Amino acid sequence: MEAKLSIMVGGQQEDFDTAKPIFDVLGTTPVLVGPNGAGQTVKAANQLIVAGNIQLVAEALVFLEAHGVDTEAGLEVLGGGLAGSTVMARKGEAMRKREFQPGFRIALHDKDMKIVTTAAREAGVAIPLGAQVAQFVGALKHQGHGGLDHSALLKIVEQLSGRTE
Repeated sequence: MEAKLSIMVGGQQEDFDTAKPIFDVLGTTPVLVGPNGAGQTVKAANQLIVAGNIQLVAEALVFLEAHGVDTEAGLEVLGGGLAGSTVMARKGEAMRKREFQPGFRIALHDKDMKIVTTAAREAGVAIPLGAQVAQFVGALKHQGHGGLDHSALLKIVEQLSGRTE
């Protein structure tokens, strides 16, 4: 086990302090983020950011390919600047090669994006980009790609761009 899990906890400080030794074994960043339910909210926000980032990496790859750019070199230079991200570093090469072996499955991300969109609606918060990506994730699941890695969002960009094989 790598113990790199981010742990977001909602609850009381004394309960968090009691459980913290266990959290420290499981992950590197156990953080009390607020009252009961706050951990779920932070997890949802994480999934929102991850999905949006994957979507933009997918769009960038299809954009680069359409212009004949060497995508390996393109991702290298993008990764070294402000556009660089953990998502690009961990998923970019596999996306470039269309290797969507599951790490985090589309079906699970679909479940999480439903949590995000429902929570946003209940709070009266607009998440227009997140809602659009949630639709793309759901579409992939309904196309039978629920078992693929969430980086398979690239497939939707290819479909919308008329660049499918």
